[in-house]
Amino acid sequence: MMQKMFASMIRQEAARILEKAIAYFKVHGTGGAGIADLMKHVGQTTGALYSHFESKDDLFAQAVYHELEKLEFRLFQIFRREGKYALQTMIEQYFAEDTFLEIGDGCVFTSLSTDMQRAAPGYRKRFENYTVRIYELFSTAIHEQFPMLSKEECHKKALFLYSALVGTMSMARTMKDLNLAYQVLAAGRKALIEDFVAPENRTPLREATLVNV
Repeated sequence: MMQKMFASMIRQEAARILEKAIAYFKVHGTGGAGIADLMKHVGQTTGALYSHFESKDDLFAQAVYHELEKLEFRLFQIFRREGKYALQTMIEQYFAEDTFLEIGDGCVFTSLSTDMQRAAPGYRKRFENYTVRIYELFSTAIHEQFPMLSKEECHKKALFLYSALVGTMSMARTMKDLNLAYQVLAAGRKALIEDFVAPENRTPLREATLVNV
């Protein structure tokens, strides 16, 4: 009994480290995240890192896995709950102002795709496995919008849609001019809703708010 409790405490502590570490990585990247500063942000000693993870690279990979699991589950919930309105809901949430401003709480792909690309092959393969499942969720949602499309066509559209979300947010964050950044987000949001949400499934109120952004 005590052994199970101890193991549970260790898992909980590791999860807390992952939650805080991923936010720090999103803001600073792996190159800007020294171990001492990273663990200070996490609220743990440097020794705690090596108690749970093999290295900083391993901590980074495990934190990304943890974040991708959460993302996959969150998307699954949105698509199941919102049904035919799910894609518009998801696009609007992705381009929301707080998502844009709060980098530590934002999309892991937008913030860390370059660092993920530089990871060891074994880590990258697992990143890719999560990504494939995320694309599949989008493909299913697109098929609900356009039932006449084949599975292959929906898959191709899903590849483009999620990549466009990530790319648009990345471009907006490169802008020093905040007004220009918001224009980039508004343009991307409007274009993706028009291209990927069937007209009969668009919410008029939401469409009206896009014009005023």
